[in-house]
Parts: sequence; C-alpha cells; structure tokens
Amino acid sequence: MMVTFVSQCEKKALPKTRRVLDAFANRIGNRTWQTVITNEGLQAVKKLLRKTASKNTAVSCHWMKSRSRTELVWIVGNRSKFNSEGIVPVNLTEESQIKKEDFSLNTQVISLLAKLAGFFHDVGKSVSLFQKKLEPNFSGVAYEPYRHEWVSLRIFQAFVDSRNDKE
Repeated sequence: MMVTFVSQCEKKALPKTRRVLDAFANRIGNRTWQTVITNEGLQAVKKLLRKTASKNTAVSCHWMKSRSRTELVWIVGNRSKFNSEGIVPVNLTEESQIKKEDFSLNTQVISLLAKLAGFFHDVGKSVSLFQKKLEPNFSGVAYEPYRHEWVSLRIFQAFVDSRNDKE
C-alpha cells in the first residue's frame, strides 16, 4: 500500500521522527514522507514512533486509496496538531470576541423585551370575561369570544401604532 506520513513535530521530537521515517520512506517535503509499504512495515513504523514519542511528537499516516482519495490510518502523538481527518490546519482564526460582547450588551435589552412581553400578555388577562373565569364559584360557560393573547396583541399594536424604535 502507498502511504504518506506528515510530521508536525516540534523541538527535539523532530530529528527523532525524521530519523525513523527516513529509514522507511522517501522524504518528499520538509515534513512529509511517502512510500510503498506492507501492513507489517507500517505497524513497525508506528511502533518505533510510539517508542520515541514525546509531548512534542505529532505524526499522521495516510493511506493513498486512489489518486484523489486518502484515508487517515493513524496519528502518533499530539492529535490536536491535526483535524479529524488528519489534515494539518494552515490558518487559525480565533472566535470573534465582538459577537460575545454584542450578545452581552443585548442581554439587558432582551430582558427588558421579555418583561414587556409578559406585561402585555398579562394586560390581556384583565378583560372581564377572563377575570370571571378565575372566580372560585364560576359556573358559567368558559367560552371567550377573544382569547386573552389576542387582546394582549391588539393592545400592544395600539400602543406601538406606527412609532419607530426611537419613539
């Protein structure tokens, strides 16, 4: 099988890894090796890399299934140097702090809007038909021609009317 090894080792782990991989494969790049190898040979490479591995070791092995398809076989060492497919990230973007700040600034506005919505919802409950249903000895029909939610909505619409955000 044809395999490619990619090393993302650092410090003293880099020359150790190069020594092992140079013995088994051809170096095709600064930190990349490629070779045709048997499954037993591949296991021997993995065993030697694991024997010399440290916290600065990070080597991935990819099986070349076809010209355009590869499959990650294993990773020895620090997995965080590769993504889930064993690919090396070339650009890191930190999560934008602006989004968090914007949300934290909006939490007060969201809280006020939730309180306002609750207030208008409760205003709809002030309708006499709804209030009569709350009496303990109510025995009439529980029918309301307009539900209190609709009354709340209509009162809110009348309150807002055609005002803009600044008003």
